[in-house]
Amino acid sequence: MLTKLSVYIIFLPFVSVLFSSIVFLFFQFFSNQKYLSNLIISFFIMFSLNLIIIYKFNQYLNSQQIFYLIFAYLCNSFIFMCLVQTPISSLQLTLLRIIRLKPGINKKNIIKKYNSHHIFEERIKRLESTNIIYKKNSSYFLKNKKILLYLNFLFILKKMFNIKN
Repeated sequence: MLTKLSVYIIFLPFVSVLFSSIVFLFFQFFSNQKYLSNLIISFFIMFSLNLIIIYKFNQYLNSQQIFYLIFAYLCNSFIFMCLVQTPISSLQLTLLRIIRLKPGINKKNIIKKYNSHHIFEERIKRLESTNIIYKKNSSYFLKNKKILLYLNFLFILKKMFNIKN
């Protein structure tokens, strides 16, 4: 039978990540620190709060429930951190891949290899090969409308972090 405590245990990690996200956004708007520092601070604040809640209700929880609370919060936080980092790290990873493939490459050759036309062609091919978009005549269309939710989320993150690309 599902008790009130069981429902709280199931939803606490998700609510904690939601509050962690809100704390992160609060720090982003009102703090002069970089986003990664704000992300880490908000994670540890909510992790500490989770540990306090676990300690307070320790007498009602068994070890499996405690493990679930900690593990689920860590997993949800990892997913949130990856979502925040995605628009920032995409360009950096591409540049690192170019440098790894050709060690000692200079800036001029990187710019030649990683120009806007090359980036566009590479991304279009990748989107077509993963069936996210399709080409009809000379126009492109989304195959899956659910991707718009993710795109809008990334757009909001770019606006928040003032990323221009």
